[in-house]
Amino acid sequence: MSAESSSRRPSVQLCYVRLAVSQPQIAAAFAADVLGLQHVPNELEPYLFRSDERYHTLCLVDDSQRSSIGIEIADEPELDQVAKDLANGGFAAREATKEECAKRFVRRALIIEDATGNRIDLVLRPARSGRRYFPSRDAGITGLQGVGLRSTSIEDDLRLWTSILGARVTDRVGEVTYLGIDEKHHRVALYPSDRPGLVYVSYGVESMDAVMQNNYFVQERQIKIVHGPGREPASGQIFLRFAGPEGYVFSYGYGLRDIDARHRSRQFTMEASSLCEWGSQCTDIAELQATEAR
Repeated sequence: MSAESSSRRPSVQLCYVRLAVSQPQIAAAFAADVLGLQHVPNELEPYLFRSDERYHTLCLVDDSQRSSIGIEIADEPELDQVAKDLANGGFAAREATKEECAKRFVRRALIIEDATGNRIDLVLRPARSGRRYFPSRDAGITGLQGVGLRSTSIEDDLRLWTSILGARVTDRVGEVTYLGIDEKHHRVALYPSDRPGLVYVSYGVESMDAVMQNNYFVQERQIKIVHGPGREPASGQIFLRFAGPEGYVFSYGYGLRDIDARHRSRQFTMEASSLCEWGSQCTDIAELQATEAR
């Protein structure tokens, strides 16, 4: 089976991020006061945060656990089929315990790793909230938009994302690979690296004005901006990426382009203007720098 095509394309959605932190209270203050997410009081997981109609899109867990991203699978037959495809493809997967599912607020989950070692939760029926999302500050957030993942083996990781999870390679910048799983240009981006982990967690905002207002907001609080404000040529997304607690990077994004079935994957050269057409450059995060070999 090709790394970029599959006869069966399961319906998947990005639904949450779990971040392992050593000082969850400090990280929680950042999530509410800086990011502008809504805290969700809960005894099972005390550091849950909303950004849209879902019950949560960010969970801070202690660093005895591992960070992961949650990918929603449409229904139980699809999850069962994905489990078979994972086994046939040589990917390790295990069924989550009832306690693990309860802490993820899902009915069922498969916990897997990509070839790099990034943990991915494949989940069924993640919880939604009956209450209106009410942000802690007016950041203009519209929801969890995407993640950047480090990859030590792009082709092997693509085999998981495209052949098994049905993602589509929409564009590349050098070896940086954008993956579409719905109508948007991408929800996941793979960045060549020498280690696993998250490059950034991105939240969508309602306008370009919101990106710029948040730019001034984080500057005023002396939070380091690591990339942007800028605009990705491939996706059209206007972005602002800034440092968060414990080495994590967060991003606000606006204008992520829609794609359709006629879109053909494009190859951009690996240079600064292919990562940001406005000219912003990143000097702190190796994966966001325009260097061919890493």
